[in-house]
Amino acid sequence: MDNAKTDTAIINTESNLSRLLNQLLSGDNISECLTCGACNSRCTWFDGQGGPIPRQMIRMAALGLDEELVESGMLWDCLICNRCTQGCPMGITMDMVVRRGRSLAIAAGQIPPDVQKGIKTRLETGDVNGLTKEEFVETVEWVSEEFTDEMEDPEATIPYDKTGAKFLYLPNPRELGINLLHLTAMGRLFYAMKETWTLSAFHTDVTNWGYFVGKDEIARKMASMVVEPAEKLGIETLVLSECGHGYHVLKFLLPELIGRKPAFNVMSIPELTLEYAKKGVLKFDPSIHPYKIAYHDPCNIARKSGGYEAPRELLALCCHGVVELTPNRKDGVCCGGGGGILQDSTSTKKRMITGKPKADQMKAAGLPNLATACLSCHRQLGELSNHFKLGIKVDTVASLASESLIL
Repeated sequence: MDNAKTDTAIINTESNLSRLLNQLLSGDNISECLTCGACNSRCTWFDGQGGPIPRQMIRMAALGLDEELVESGMLWDCLICNRCTQGCPMGITMDMVVRRGRSLAIAAGQIPPDVQKGIKTRLETGDVNGLTKEEFVETVEWVSEEFTDEMEDPEATIPYDKTGAKFLYLPNPRELGINLLHLTAMGRLFYAMKETWTLSAFHTDVTNWGYFVGKDEIARKMASMVVEPAEKLGIETLVLSECGHGYHVLKFLLPELIGRKPAFNVMSIPELTLEYAKKGVLKFDPSIHPYKIAYHDPCNIARKSGGYEAPRELLALCCHGVVELTPNRKDGVCCGGGGGILQDSTSTKKRMITGKPKADQMKAAGLPNLATACLSCHRQLGELSNHFKLGIKVDTVASLASESLIL
């Protein structure tokens, strides 16, 4: 008699993950998977080195193979860009499944340490990098002095905690750290709009890493950290920095997270800038950027949220034409830094693999300039350009608009 132990997967349709899914008519309806493989055919990493296998992930979830799915490592390899399931005949949405899988207790040990630390510091300080209120005030006041000198106008400031302002700008943490010039550029846009605006020292961060780890309670706390101070300031519109997942969470998932509509509108800085350009308040000189420029669709802004046109329309005002990458819009290729992988400082080598399809697309466009509407994509695309020696300069849409302003 052979007593050798064999590894056997036991199907369990009542597993913890199964109980979290199949709650909606579409999106998380993994029990309706046809195993057709349409998801595999659309995954830009599927044919590359390593990486997740979309159909396998869905089947493992549907069969209750929670431990096997977690141990496979595919949950955190997935970029949750949703390109793979864009054409799913049953409407299954990968990010819903993956985020639920990441939320499992048995998956906690796989959360990248940088993401764990960022969540902890964000909840404690309001900023994912741990910027305290005192450090925020010191930074903003210094930037404001520089901005006033640059604009040669004592009324040109970077305000904070200003009650009753029309706009509250929610920056990306990079704008208060390694990219202060981007904050100044946004200040020029608000200055030219001739409207009251402010920052808030009580919530300095547009990001919501609770979304990455799939933990609704963390995402809810982070969302409330934005909503409560904003409503206390009495602002009309929350203006988001160029951040893909921040845009998706705060513009489209916010009512679900906090259980009500916030007492303000939500727009991205490119959307708001375009609105004021259409009003004739903002004017741009395209000769500042006398070239055609390619545009990269951030997955969270475009495919997940339908934000296709505003960045393109604004770019067209600031440059000599927008050239499409192929494919684009809902079929756009992820930059390779989505789903929290960019936030993992150990992921650089892997990101050059996940980003290879995007690098190939950038090269095929044959242009030396490219823009995007997400600072995370901006970083990843710039690193791809350097790694693959593409010689492409990467900018953000709003920064190009700021440079093109006619003041």
